[in-house]
Amino acid sequence: MPGARMATGCLFAALLVTVPASGVAQQATLRGRVVDSEIGTPVSGAVIKIKNVPAMVRTDTLGQFEAPGLPVGKTEVTILAVGFDSATYTVYLPLQGVLEGVFTLDFTGFQLPEVAVVARVEQLVPRYLDFERRRLRGLGTYIRWDEIRNRGFSSVGDALRTLRGVRIQCNQETFECFAFMSRAPTCQPAWWIDGVQVRSFHENTPIRDVYGIEVYRGPGEVPAEFTGSTAGCGVIVMWTKSRPYR
Repeated sequence: MPGARMATGCLFAALLVTVPASGVAQQATLRGRVVDSEIGTPVSGAVIKIKNVPAMVRTDTLGQFEAPGLPVGKTEVTILAVGFDSATYTVYLPLQGVLEGVFTLDFTGFQLPEVAVVARVEQLVPRYLDFERRRLRGLGTYIRWDEIRNRGFSSVGDALRTLRGVRIQCNQETFECFAFMSRAPTCQPAWWIDGVQVRSFHENTPIRDVYGIEVYRGPGEVPAEFTGSTAGCGVIVMWTKSRPYR
Protein backbone atom coordinates (compact mmCIF):
# COMPACT_ATOMS: atom_id res chain seq x y z
CA MET A 1 0.00 0.00 0.00
CA PRO A 2 1.40 3.43 -0.87
CA GLY A 3 2.35 5.74 1.98
CA ALA A 4 -0.33 7.91 3.52
CA ARG A 5 -1.19 10.92 1.39
CA MET A 6 -1.66 14.14 3.37
CA ALA A 7 -4.73 16.08 2.25
CA THR A 8 -3.85 19.68 1.45
CA GLY A 9 -5.86 22.83 1.44
CA CYS A 10 -6.04 22.89 -2.36
CA LEU A 11 -7.48 19.40 -2.44
CA PHE A 12 -10.11 19.59 0.28
CA ALA A 13 -12.49 22.33 1.35
CA ALA A 14 -14.22 22.27 4.73
CA LEU A 15 -17.75 23.53 4.38
CA LEU A 16 -20.78 24.27 6.57
CA VAL A 17 -18.76 24.38 9.80
CA THR A 18 -20.93 25.18 12.84
CA VAL A 19 -20.50 24.94 16.57
CA PRO A 20 -22.40 21.93 17.99
CA ALA A 21 -25.06 22.46 20.60
CA SER A 22 -24.17 21.50 24.16
CA GLY A 23 -24.48 17.77 24.77
CA VAL A 24 -24.72 16.89 21.07
CA ALA A 25 -22.16 14.36 19.81
CA GLN A 26 -19.57 15.90 17.56
CA GLN A 27 -19.92 14.39 14.13
CA ALA A 28 -18.84 15.20 10.59
CA THR A 29 -19.57 14.07 7.05
CA LEU A 30 -17.03 13.08 4.41
CA ARG A 31 -18.03 13.47 0.78
CA GLY A 32 -15.66 12.52 -1.97
CA ARG A 33 -15.06 11.55 -5.53
CA VAL A 34 -12.59 8.80 -6.53
CA VAL A 35 -10.90 9.17 -9.91
CA ASP A 36 -8.17 7.58 -12.02
CA SER A 37 -4.92 9.46 -11.33
CA GLU A 38 -3.92 9.57 -15.01
CA ILE A 39 -7.09 10.42 -16.88
CA GLY A 40 -9.47 11.64 -14.20
CA THR A 41 -12.30 9.23 -15.00
CA PRO A 42 -14.50 8.17 -12.05
CA VAL A 43 -13.81 4.89 -10.29
CA SER A 44 -17.13 3.20 -9.52
CA GLY A 45 -17.54 0.45 -6.94
CA ALA A 46 -14.48 1.52 -4.91
CA VAL A 47 -14.58 0.56 -1.23
CA ILE A 48 -14.05 3.38 1.27
CA LYS A 49 -12.72 2.39 4.70
CA ILE A 50 -12.43 5.00 7.46
CA LYS A 51 -10.20 4.26 10.44
CA ASN A 52 -12.07 3.16 13.60
CA VAL A 53 -15.38 3.16 11.71
CA PRO A 54 -16.71 -0.38 11.11
CA ALA A 55 -19.12 0.51 8.29
CA MET A 56 -17.80 0.83 4.74
CA VAL A 57 -19.23 2.76 1.80
CA ARG A 58 -18.82 2.36 -1.95
CA THR A 59 -18.59 4.85 -4.77
CA ASP A 60 -21.46 5.16 -7.24
CA THR A 61 -21.21 5.17 -11.04
CA LEU A 62 -19.86 8.73 -10.90
CA GLY A 63 -17.16 7.74 -8.43
CA GLN A 64 -18.89 9.67 -5.63
CA PHE A 65 -19.51 8.64 -2.03
CA GLU A 66 -20.77 10.08 1.25
CA ALA A 67 -19.93 8.92 4.78
CA PRO A 68 -21.98 10.72 7.49
CA GLY A 69 -21.78 10.48 11.28
CA LEU A 70 -17.99 10.36 11.54
CA PRO A 71 -15.95 11.39 14.60
CA VAL A 72 -14.30 14.76 14.16
CA GLY A 73 -10.59 15.30 13.92
CA LYS A 74 -7.72 13.57 12.16
CA THR A 75 -8.42 10.20 10.58
CA GLU A 76 -7.26 7.91 7.77
CA VAL A 77 -9.30 7.05 4.69
CA THR A 78 -8.31 3.92 2.74
CA ILE A 79 -9.69 3.34 -0.76
CA LEU A 80 -9.63 0.02 -2.61
CA ALA A 81 -10.81 -0.82 -6.14
CA VAL A 82 -10.24 -3.68 -8.56
CA GLY A 83 -7.62 -2.73 -11.14
CA PHE A 84 -6.09 0.03 -8.99
CA ASP A 85 -3.50 0.38 -6.25
CA SER A 86 -5.06 0.95 -2.85
CA ALA A 87 -4.37 4.37 -1.33
CA THR A 88 -4.56 5.84 2.16
CA TYR A 89 -5.27 9.53 2.77
CA THR A 90 -5.00 11.49 6.02
CA VAL A 91 -7.87 13.97 6.45
CA TYR A 92 -9.15 16.32 9.15
CA LEU A 93 -12.92 16.19 9.73
CA PRO A 94 -14.47 19.48 10.99
CA LEU A 95 -16.93 19.97 13.84
CA GLN A 96 -20.48 19.37 12.61
CA GLY A 97 -19.26 20.12 9.11
CA VAL A 98 -18.77 18.57 5.71
CA LEU A 99 -15.40 17.80 4.16
CA GLU A 100 -15.35 17.38 0.40
CA GLY A 101 -12.47 16.16 -1.72
CA VAL A 102 -11.15 14.32 -4.75
CA PHE A 103 -9.19 11.11 -4.17
CA THR A 104 -6.97 9.58 -6.87
CA LEU A 105 -6.03 5.95 -7.46
CA ASP A 106 -3.19 4.61 -9.63
CA PHE A 107 -4.32 2.18 -12.32
CA THR A 108 -2.66 -1.27 -12.35
CA GLY A 109 -4.98 -3.42 -14.44
CA PHE A 110 -4.69 -6.20 -11.84
CA GLN A 111 -7.58 -8.70 -12.04
CA LEU A 112 -9.00 -6.93 -15.08
CA PRO A 113 -9.40 -8.70 -18.46
CA GLU A 114 -6.89 -7.76 -21.17
CA VAL A 115 -9.64 -6.22 -23.30
CA ALA A 116 -10.36 -3.70 -20.52
CA VAL A 117 -6.68 -2.86 -20.15
CA VAL A 118 -6.19 -2.29 -23.88
CA ALA A 119 -9.42 -0.30 -24.22
CA ARG A 120 -8.17 2.11 -21.58
CA VAL A 121 -5.29 3.12 -23.86
CA GLU A 122 -7.79 4.97 -26.06
CA GLN A 123 -8.47 7.32 -23.15
CA LEU A 124 -4.79 8.14 -22.72
CA VAL A 125 -2.57 10.35 -24.86
CA PRO A 126 -2.23 9.36 -28.56
CA ARG A 127 1.44 8.38 -28.25
CA TYR A 128 0.40 5.26 -26.36
CA LEU A 129 -1.71 4.20 -29.33
CA ASP A 130 1.39 4.30 -31.54
CA PHE A 131 3.29 2.24 -28.96
CA GLU A 132 0.52 -0.38 -28.89
CA ARG A 133 0.37 -0.46 -32.69
CA ARG A 134 4.10 -1.18 -32.95
CA ARG A 135 3.93 -3.69 -30.11
CA LEU A 136 1.27 -5.69 -31.93
CA ARG A 137 3.39 -5.61 -35.09
CA GLY A 138 6.24 -7.14 -33.09
CA LEU A 139 9.30 -5.95 -35.01
CA GLY A 140 11.22 -5.08 -31.84
CA THR A 141 11.03 -6.04 -28.18
CA TYR A 142 8.52 -4.36 -25.89
CA ILE A 143 7.95 -4.02 -22.14
CA ARG A 144 4.67 -2.46 -21.06
CA TRP A 145 3.73 -0.97 -17.69
CA ASP A 146 1.79 -4.07 -16.58
CA GLU A 147 4.81 -6.34 -17.17
CA ILE A 148 7.04 -3.81 -15.42
CA ARG A 149 4.78 -3.98 -12.40
CA ASN A 150 4.25 -7.76 -12.41
CA ARG A 151 7.97 -8.52 -12.68
CA GLY A 152 8.97 -6.02 -10.02
CA PHE A 153 11.57 -4.05 -11.99
CA SER A 154 13.00 -1.18 -9.94
CA SER A 155 14.88 0.66 -12.69
CA VAL A 156 15.12 0.90 -16.46
CA GLY A 157 18.35 -1.07 -16.36
CA ASP A 158 16.69 -3.93 -14.47
CA ALA A 159 14.12 -4.25 -17.25
CA LEU A 160 16.66 -3.99 -20.09
CA ARG A 161 18.86 -6.71 -18.56
CA THR A 162 16.09 -9.25 -19.13
CA LEU A 163 15.94 -8.65 -22.90
CA ARG A 164 17.77 -10.84 -25.38
CA GLY A 165 20.45 -8.98 -27.28
CA VAL A 166 20.79 -6.16 -24.73
CA ARG A 167 23.84 -5.85 -22.47
CA ILE A 168 24.29 -3.46 -19.54
CA GLN A 169 27.87 -2.37 -18.97
CA CYS A 170 28.79 -0.54 -15.75
CA ASN A 171 31.81 1.61 -14.91
CA GLN A 172 32.84 0.85 -11.34
CA GLU A 173 34.82 4.10 -11.05
CA THR A 174 32.05 6.47 -12.11
CA PHE A 175 29.15 4.27 -10.94
CA GLU A 176 27.47 4.69 -14.32
CA CYS A 177 25.81 2.00 -16.39
CA PHE A 178 25.03 2.08 -20.10
CA ALA A 179 23.10 -0.16 -22.47
CA PHE A 180 24.67 -1.76 -25.55
CA MET A 181 23.26 -4.04 -28.22
CA SER A 182 24.99 -7.37 -28.85
CA ARG A 183 24.89 -6.62 -32.58
CA ALA A 184 26.77 -3.33 -32.07
CA PRO A 185 28.86 -3.73 -28.89
CA THR A 186 31.18 -0.80 -29.63
CA CYS A 187 28.57 1.98 -29.78
CA GLN A 188 25.63 3.05 -27.66
CA PRO A 189 22.06 2.93 -28.96
CA ALA A 190 20.03 6.05 -29.66
CA TRP A 191 17.54 6.99 -26.94
CA TRP A 192 14.11 8.46 -27.58
CA ILE A 193 11.97 9.80 -24.71
CA ASP A 194 8.32 10.64 -25.43
CA GLY A 195 9.05 11.06 -29.13
CA VAL A 196 12.16 13.23 -28.74
CA GLN A 197 15.70 11.92 -29.32
CA VAL A 198 18.01 12.57 -26.36
CA ARG A 199 21.79 12.28 -26.07
CA SER A 200 21.78 9.79 -23.21
CA PHE A 201 19.62 8.26 -20.51
CA HIS A 202 20.62 6.78 -17.17
CA GLU A 203 19.63 3.14 -16.86
CA ASN A 204 19.28 3.48 -13.06
CA THR A 205 16.31 5.81 -13.55
CA PRO A 206 13.27 4.70 -11.47
CA ILE A 207 10.73 2.92 -13.62
CA ARG A 208 7.45 3.55 -11.80
CA ASP A 209 6.29 6.30 -14.18
CA VAL A 210 7.22 4.50 -17.40
CA TYR A 211 4.33 3.44 -19.64
CA GLY A 212 6.39 1.34 -22.02
CA ILE A 213 9.84 0.62 -23.46
CA GLU A 214 10.63 -0.30 -27.07
CA VAL A 215 13.98 -1.88 -27.97
CA TYR A 216 15.25 -2.22 -31.55
CA ARG A 217 18.57 -4.08 -31.75
CA GLY A 218 19.55 -3.09 -35.28
CA PRO A 219 18.55 -0.99 -38.30
CA GLY A 220 16.47 -3.82 -39.74
CA GLU A 221 14.03 -3.53 -36.81
CA VAL A 222 13.87 0.25 -36.36
CA PRO A 223 10.58 1.89 -37.47
CA ALA A 224 10.84 4.85 -39.82
CA GLU A 225 9.95 7.36 -37.09
CA PHE A 226 13.09 6.44 -35.10
CA THR A 227 15.66 6.08 -37.87
CA GLY A 228 18.73 8.30 -38.01
CA SER A 229 22.51 8.32 -38.22
CA THR A 230 22.82 6.41 -34.92
CA ALA A 231 20.15 3.78 -35.61
CA GLY A 232 22.85 1.29 -36.58
CA CYS A 233 23.78 1.01 -32.89
CA GLY A 234 20.19 0.18 -31.98
CA VAL A 235 17.36 2.28 -30.60
CA ILE A 236 15.68 2.37 -27.18
CA VAL A 237 12.38 4.23 -26.96
CA MET A 238 10.66 5.11 -23.68
CA TRP A 239 7.20 6.48 -23.06
CA THR A 240 6.44 8.06 -19.70
CA LYS A 241 3.14 8.43 -17.94
CA SER A 242 1.40 11.74 -17.35
CA ARG A 243 -0.75 12.08 -14.25
CA PRO A 244 -2.71 15.34 -14.34
CA TYR A 245 -4.92 14.28 -11.42
CA ARG A 246 -2.16 13.20 -9.02
